[in-house]
Amino acid sequence: MIRLGALILATLAALFVILSALGDGNLRADRQPAPDERMAPLGPVPEPAAPAEITPVVVEAESQTPQQVQRFPGPALRPSPEYAGETPVATALPDGPVLYVTGDRVNMRAGPSTGDRVVSSLVRGTAVQPLGPTDAEWVNIRDADGRVGYVAGRFLSQTAP
Repeated sequence: MIRLGALILATLAALFVILSALGDGNLRADRQPAPDERMAPLGPVPEPAAPAEITPVVVEAESQTPQQVQRFPGPALRPSPEYAGETPVATALPDGPVLYVTGDRVNMRAGPSTGDRVVSSLVRGTAVQPLGPTDAEWVNIRDADGRVGYVAGRFLSQTAP
């Protein structure tokens, strides 16, 4: 392995010496393109006039393009026939203590850890029923749909937000 490294090093050194001695250096450094006679001006070049003072153009708010609202063609949506005439009924929590979610969007998890899978996502103001002590770091709860899980205690309050 040492012989291979020495051979590579000797080869690189030999290439450097040969190219330094026989190379012509940077050939492009002193070369300039020949002037094109077709593009040369016929007479003296006039001096450009001093630029006039430029005033910025102010666009008035009413002259701007209004926001485009996308319209979707077609009839209004209707409920499917099997649910026609029914109104959705919100399920109520059973009697007992109620806590409210104080975070904008809080994950309800299968266990008392952020490593556990997410069972559901609760939004601010959602009422939940505690199933265990409410002063713990993680509180075991049941939501209005009957799903059971854990939420961090800092996102629960006894008063509605």
